[in-house]
Amino acid sequence: MIPVQFLSDTKPNTSMRDLKHAGEEESLILEGNIGGGLVLQRQISIRKDNPKILRIDSGIVARSVGAGSGGFSRLVCLRVHPTFTLLHPTETCVSFTSIDGSKHEIWPESGDQFYQENLLPNGEWMLVDKCQGLALVNRFNINEVYKCYIHWGTGTVNLELWSEDRPVSKESPLMVSHGYEVRGIS
Repeated sequence: MIPVQFLSDTKPNTSMRDLKHAGEEESLILEGNIGGGLVLQRQISIRKDNPKILRIDSGIVARSVGAGSGGFSRLVCLRVHPTFTLLHPTETCVSFTSIDGSKHEIWPESGDQFYQENLLPNGEWMLVDKCQGLALVNRFNINEVYKCYIHWGTGTVNLELWSEDRPVSKESPLMVSHGYEVRGIS
């Protein structure tokens, strides 16, 4: 399997709020105060009808915003940026098809790359370990993701999903939903 390490992108005061066993799914909700009346909220869940998929719903939610703001926060961007540790760094790439239909295979020597507009992955991109014959597939809602970013480290890679920059209110949180599944490749 591809070793996976998720590093938190919340402030140190993150607390575990709820653990559900609702029959349909098991989930964990995390929250972190990011200031200005805003909270970063993340729900990690595994559905009973498809336990092979790890689902993550992240959002910036306005709990209370300052007087005179019209109910909206400052301009914010939700950036989901997990770090994956690579078992075979020289034999691992990121592969996807863009919205415009072009196919991409990005290797570590390509350096850091942003993809947006027609070059944005079409809702799915994969971290492919060619030695293991496995891919970690990341599916996301393209209506919530403004740009994708690949950052290669020493034996690691970040597959980042960035929302648009905009203010949020209690009625209009900023959300990014995505899921991970490991599958074999031929």
